Amino acid sequence: MKYRGYRSWRSWLAWLAWVSFGRFQRALSVSVVVTMSAVLLANSWIFVTAAHPSVPAAVPTAAPAGDVAGLEESGQWGSSTDATEALRFCKFYTRGDYVHRSSTGIAASAHGWWQNVDCPATYAVVTVQLQEYYSDGTWRNVGEPGRKTVRSGGGAGNRATARVDCLSTKLTGWRSVVDVDLVGVADDPRKLYTPAVNIECRR
Repeated sequence: MKYRGYRSWRSWLAWLAWVSFGRFQRALSVSVVVTMSAVLLANSWIFVTAAHPSVPAAVPTAAPAGDVAGLEESGQWGSSTDATEALRFCKFYTRGDYVHRSSTGIAASAHGWWQNVDCPATYAVVTVQLQEYYSDGTWRNVGEPGRKTVRSGGGAGNRATARVDCLSTKLTGWRSVVDVDLVGVADDPRKLYTPAVNIECRR
């Protein structure tokens, strides 16, 4: 009886050791799997972060030196139909001044008009749209376009005006787009983009 009891006791200890070791192996396996998953997840997060860096939103800024116009004595320029289009369209000039700080308040302002050469038109609809330069290299429309039906020649009361208030006086790039549509006469569809200028006005 003692011998059998001794063997039973030894068998029981062996069984207990086998069960404990099995549980330890399973716990170790789960721990390794969890640890490896955490490492893979961390590496994936690092990869995603590196592959998709955040891009700051574009904001108004000063135009590069190469885009900024030098001052011209007349402050005017224009475009007309070229020689190959002369048979289709009559000739006129689209005119506009540099965008500038308004003399009445802190605002950006620009004017547009037209100068007739040989068109059988008395009036034209002149439209002026202000554009502001952004840090992503684009020009974006700002404010509502100015539009007016005027005679040829320009001058006070005979031109269209675009104007927007400044939100700050930071140096910013500006230009305008001038479009002329003759009343009752087919005309050149091209538009005038005035040279860029940096002025102390930011929308």
